[in-house]
Amino acid sequence: MKALIRYIFVGALSLTPLVVVLILVNFIKSLGISAYLRLYNITDSTSITVVLALLILSLFAVLGYSIERYGRSMIVTLIDRIFESIPAIRTVYSIFKKLANMFAGKDDGGKKEVVLVEYPKEDVWVPAYVLNRYEGVVVLFVPTSPNPTSGYTVIVQEHLCISVSLTLEEASSFIISMGADFPKREELTQKIKERTLTRKA
Repeated sequence: MKALIRYIFVGALSLTPLVVVLILVNFIKSLGISAYLRLYNITDSTSITVVLALLILSLFAVLGYSIERYGRSMIVTLIDRIFESIPAIRTVYSIFKKLANMFAGKDDGGKKEVVLVEYPKEDVWVPAYVLNRYEGVVVLFVPTSPNPTSGYTVIVQEHLCISVSLTLEEASSFIISMGADFPKREELTQKIKERTLTRKA
């Protein structure tokens, strides 16, 4: 019986990535159908709804092309200026824009630094994203598994961090997989061992 339960558990885990992908696809499909139905309720015409849907998709494509090609879009810039001029919305909009740019890899010249920091206690190392740096102090975002968009913002002295060559994508993959994907394990292991030896010396 124990072996049977183990086989079922292992089999279920092996299909987890497929289930997650199907859930995401179904969510996107439901979102698209919901948006189409709401648009249809407004226009009350299939042909007009289809044309508007194609125009919206075309707008997204143009925005994506201009951002990829030129690094910015006049439409997005205009929207930024409008929202940033509204006092009640400006702060929230600015924060979420910075977070979106960070996870899209477009912040600070398209590169976000990843470091290792001891959190929540000494000798427990976690990857963190460097958000700001000033006079030997760094502001870090420590993501939680398996959702890298949730976590904690901490302020620590820079010398307490270990600089690593992990990219944002590699660190996010490590967090989402809960450590099953362990990129650059040799480098990370060596640097943690070196820091531990230096502390004991």
